[in-house]
Amino acid sequence: MPPHVTNAESAQFQKAVPCPHCRGTAPYFLSSSDRNRRTTRKKFHYYKCDQCGLVFMDSPPSDMSPFYAGGYDPIPATAADLRLIAAGEKYRTEPLLKHKTRGRCLEIGPWRGVICANMKDAGFDVTAIEMDTNCVAFLRDQLGVQAIQSTDPAETMKSLQPGFDTIIAWHSLEHLPRAWQVIEQASRLLAPGGILLLAMPNPNSYEFSVLKSMWMHLDAPRHIYLFSIKTLVNLCESLQLQPLEITTADTFSDIQSRNAWQHLIRSLVRIRYVRGLAAITLGSLLYRRAYKHQRTEGRGSAYTALFIRR
Repeated sequence: MPPHVTNAESAQFQKAVPCPHCRGTAPYFLSSSDRNRRTTRKKFHYYKCDQCGLVFMDSPPSDMSPFYAGGYDPIPATAADLRLIAAGEKYRTEPLLKHKTRGRCLEIGPWRGVICANMKDAGFDVTAIEMDTNCVAFLRDQLGVQAIQSTDPAETMKSLQPGFDTIIAWHSLEHLPRAWQVIEQASRLLAPGGILLLAMPNPNSYEFSVLKSMWMHLDAPRHIYLFSIKTLVNLCESLQLQPLEITTADTFSDIQSRNAWQHLIRSLVRIRYVRGLAAITLGSLLYRRAYKHQRTEGRGSAYTALFIRR
């Protein structure tokens, strides 16, 4: 139960709510504020379904745009600048490229387009669905991919023709109001033998079990859902998507883990000129202490999962 709640709120937390995915019973799980961007002081409440295991925010804001102010990584000036960045992040797509080397690729939520650039340069015909209009313009004009502006990828996917060889959602599904519908559409759009690459924060991570509402990758209110690996596998298998390769002990998970511990120290240290140094030193120390847990399969900060269309 979160501290400093009113009697009315306390009564609300005693009640279970229906899971938006399977309609199972979901008791109260935890509450968190926007600790990452501090766009609001409001608390957001998460529940966990007893049936499918989905962790979800109850009654997410209808307009999420104020919570995304400033975006994520800055958009480069040119495609050449993007490719310099993308060259250092090829680990994101290397697992997929072991299975597919050419064909049609769809990415959901690419932001500035690091994965789009690497997939295009690997020889794929790339389509992207992105909500940010500036990112869409950059992807179209600078990178030369077919970029579609949409805040509802699942609905937009309904108008696309099947036959994609790869579909990628890299840390984007947790932001979407009906994430499972994106996976449903991905199953429809993939060619037989096509690969779905999904990467998301891991709610079974060691860090989340320790930090709970202070975990950076909870990222309230931008992250509406947290899918455990088991929840995701069950959903995908019901849609004829067979697990091919799943790990929580890869490069990106390590990066996310270090970021989480350093961010924790930044959020606790109030002295401006001490904050950065403390985050690097103390945050790195905490990361090293947690490293053996982080490298235990299933306990890493994030997971990368590949599924193949039967």
